[in-house]
Amino acid sequence: MKKHFLAISVVIASFSMLLSGCEKEDPDAIKMEDVNKGIQIIIGKDGKEYEVVDLGLNSGNLWAVCNIGATSPEQTGSRFAWGEVETKQNFSWTNYRWANGDNLSITKYNNDKNRGTVDGKLTLELADEAPAAIMGEDWRIPTSMDYGELLKPANCSKKWCKLNGVGGYLFTSVRKGYEGNSIFIPLSGMMDNTSIRFEGQYGWYWSNQIYYDNGANKQYDYTQADAFLLEHSDVDNHHMDKRPRIVGLPIRPIYIGE
Repeated sequence: MKKHFLAISVVIASFSMLLSGCEKEDPDAIKMEDVNKGIQIIIGKDGKEYEVVDLGLNSGNLWAVCNIGATSPEQTGSRFAWGEVETKQNFSWTNYRWANGDNLSITKYNNDKNRGTVDGKLTLELADEAPAAIMGEDWRIPTSMDYGELLKPANCSKKWCKLNGVGGYLFTSVRKGYEGNSIFIPLSGMMDNTSIRFEGQYGWYWSNQIYYDNGANKQYDYTQADAFLLEHSDVDNHHMDKRPRIVGLPIRPIYIGE
């Protein structure tokens, strides 16, 4: 009886090994060592250490390895409404910092008299940028030009991949002397009210400017702000987009100091 039991156990173990050997690795998976070349450490005003990467860009900006509030590149981290410096769990006009309950009573960054206080401000003041408020004044929200540097083929290659199972894009420098330095940006979707939407399909990241409709309208929309869009699709569809100022998006900060 013991011999039969032993024989059955060997067969089961062998079959299990055969199945595990047939499992295929995810072709999109990358390892953490693929995104940790060229890392430098910057101390923030909060005393924490922040990792940045020099991609050799003409601007001289250093890109953070992680989103604000994240401890690993693939994590979403904290989400912020546009122009707010503290995260929250509900994103709506009723609790937006720069409105009195709705989009017809905007109190800052507005030039439409039908929507509230007129001040003509189009770009976030430093005090209203989460990176500067949390990490120090040498940390900023990227501009549309900063995102444009990432997308320029002469600066970086980009690749859809998965880090620890999370989908996103790997931007790798092709600049001389910086080859291989890279950052991973996850597709974290957005948070609308208390719901997370489009996670894994789209990744929006705040810019520091009010949205300008360059199409037929040719005017600013003070209820919207510029956002960098990464999309997982067969089409190379990464560009500056717009999102309502009230939704919760992650921020990938840049360091503009020495």
